[in-house]
Amino acid sequence: MPSTSFTTMPGTRNGTRPEGLRFLFTTLGHVESDFYGRVGAELRVLGHEAVHITFSRRGASVLRRRGFEARCLADAMDGILEGVDVDAEVQRISAKYPTTTFRDIYRTDFVHDGRSEAWAVRRTVAHMLALESLIDSLRPDILIPEVGNETIRVATHLIGLQRGLPVFFLLYTIFDEPLRLYVDSMHALIVEPHDIKALTSVQRAEVEDFIARFMSRAEPIRPYRDRRPTAHRARMLARHLLVRALWDRNNDYLTPIHWLLGRGKEAVRARLLRRYYEQLGKDRRYVYFPLHVTDDYKIKRVIPHCADQASIIEQVARSLPHGYDLVVKEHPMAIGRTPCALIRRLHRSRNIRVVAPRTSSHDLIRDAVGVAVISSTVGLEALLYNKPVLTLGQPFYSQLGLTVDVFSFADIPRAVPQLLERTVDPEHVMRFLHAAMQRCLPGAPVAVDRSDENARTLARSLAEAAVTEVGRRRATAPDPSTVRS
Repeated sequence: MPSTSFTTMPGTRNGTRPEGLRFLFTTLGHVESDFYGRVGAELRVLGHEAVHITFSRRGASVLRRRGFEARCLADAMDGILEGVDVDAEVQRISAKYPTTTFRDIYRTDFVHDGRSEAWAVRRTVAHMLALESLIDSLRPDILIPEVGNETIRVATHLIGLQRGLPVFFLLYTIFDEPLRLYVDSMHALIVEPHDIKALTSVQRAEVEDFIARFMSRAEPIRPYRDRRPTAHRARMLARHLLVRALWDRNNDYLTPIHWLLGRGKEAVRARLLRRYYEQLGKDRRYVYFPLHVTDDYKIKRVIPHCADQASIIEQVARSLPHGYDLVVKEHPMAIGRTPCALIRRLHRSRNIRVVAPRTSSHDLIRDAVGVAVISSTVGLEALLYNKPVLTLGQPFYSQLGLTVDVFSFADIPRAVPQLLERTVDPEHVMRFLHAAMQRCLPGAPVAVDRSDENARTLARSLAEAAVTEVGRRRATAPDPSTVRS
């Protein structure tokens, strides 16, 4: 699949820039459709159009009342398989679209957990048929499916690639302008080696200022997961129950009772795990390894070979010399979500220390001899502290001479000693940071910031990126008048 990050460049053809572009947002439910409805309203102010496909019947209705063309995917799927040869459609879709197997389209969607293969196949075929029809009728210039594991997101991505439409993925990182906007792929380097260049004095001062401010804040870029009951959560639960009862009875993703039970399980799990957390002594050196959220799209969808984090962590720990520990901490957003079995397994290892999830990651980086990551931004943060970094899941800052990179887990015993012997080149880090910062835009995805201000900021960044990308494609496309039929 194409793999590219957004680069600011003028997109022109015959001296004109594309205007009045049509954005299509595909969303699951109220939170996403409401936010991207506000983004769409700002895009209209900027001279563009926004249309929506949402799985929620209620969400589509609200968007239509706000003046948008909006379709409900669940309604479009209803009855669409009548008279359809499902097996033939599986073969057609597998041959037509850039997917390794048909199963890959639905394998990470939690709605299919515990269901039969036949049920999952029929539901996925219905997704593809309905989305093909809707996308072709809405005729967008840009697709924005959000990142995630759900079938609607994967299917939108595939259809966009096959139709030659730019598919925007909105990712988040540590910089002042934190939007890492990727085109057609969720997995790519943020810059290429040739983008890393010598700095002017002004550029160097900008990077130094960012590093100083980031280190002085010493906070995680995403807040710690808070499970406490609040009035807002009570209202949200009540709204979900009402919408489920009155409008979205067939919305597989709107499960308020399951959501409530899940929050209770998280509270219990977080309490049970406390017994396994250790205080770090000052007498042993360590490498710091941050855990991923276990059901995160990156682990499940993009780098599934890294899903068995316990096995990877144990291999890294076994490769450390005598006298070194591997210190493991849960992700801030995973408090209460990390399986007890995973933490218990790590706790049994002799040189693995699991620390409390609210332990400062900055403190752990500062005192570590090195950092090992699968694909976490903690590795990027460690470079700011001039700490050597080992990567195991090809994050966006790997393969650029900054890190020790593992492409086969069989190489872990060789790579870990390299990590301990490695010294970081601060100048190389500074040059990379400047190049990476130039690739990022203002704004944040809906999961990070749902405010009106962010909706306005994100709309401006999307408009800039879309004009550039569509202009670039039009400038490089063959002129129809010169192409023989």
